[in-house]
Amino acid sequence: MKSSLKKSLYTTLGIVLLLIGWVVISSIIKNSDMIFPSPLKTFEETLLLLKKSYTYACIWESVLRTIIGFSISFVLAFVLGTLGGNIPNIKHVISPLMSVLKSIPTASIVFLFLVLVGAKNSPIVMVGIISLPIQYEAVLRGFENIGKELKDAARIDGAPLITRIVKVYIPNITPYVLVGIVSSFSLSFKIEIMSEVISGTTSKGLGSIIAACQKSDPTNMVPIFAYSLITIVIVSLLSLILYILEKRFTVGKNN
Repeated sequence: MKSSLKKSLYTTLGIVLLLIGWVVISSIIKNSDMIFPSPLKTFEETLLLLKKSYTYACIWESVLRTIIGFSISFVLAFVLGTLGGNIPNIKHVISPLMSVLKSIPTASIVFLFLVLVGAKNSPIVMVGIISLPIQYEAVLRGFENIGKELKDAARIDGAPLITRIVKVYIPNITPYVLVGIVSSFSLSFKIEIMSEVISGTTSKGLGSIIAACQKSDPTNMVPIFAYSLITIVIVSLLSLILYILEKRFTVGKNN
């Protein structure tokens, strides 16, 4: 209890220091609305935006595209991770691809997929590409941490591969998979919004509306900061929810 309270106090202190720094920077900069709006103006604008139904439509579209791209990536990661975790040669074949996906500049390939799949779909593809290596490594790590004795016992029993995957492998790799989901989903949401901004798509989305605000009035950063604040809150809430689910599952499994 004392440890939890101590963590909460330090977290609160960190938030307060962050706000103080924000206020100081904003007060130093002349014409701050054009560059670095104050917290007060940002919060006021955020409240105004939250009263508009269009804001929630943009939030939903961004979340939906993130979920679609993330789900496709998850299926691919699970299939490739299962193959790589059970067949070492396949793991070596997949390894260069994952290394390339991890190191490739994100901004540069947005333009490539902007041409290939269009402005509306490029954020979905970007989410899949960025999250795939993280999820693949989580699945692969899960299989590699399953004891050889357990794998051999499942094979000796003569169970088909699909039965071994469902009844033996999945329960044992789930904690690792959940860690991969927690690690990559928030990043995927941020990548999706960045892709919307770069692609300049006119469809609904937080990134799209941020780009539209910048184009319509480059001298006013207040709405951009407000939409960014909304994004930060959403990412934080999603991260917290996934973290709680991961911890509850892990604790429940250990017990």
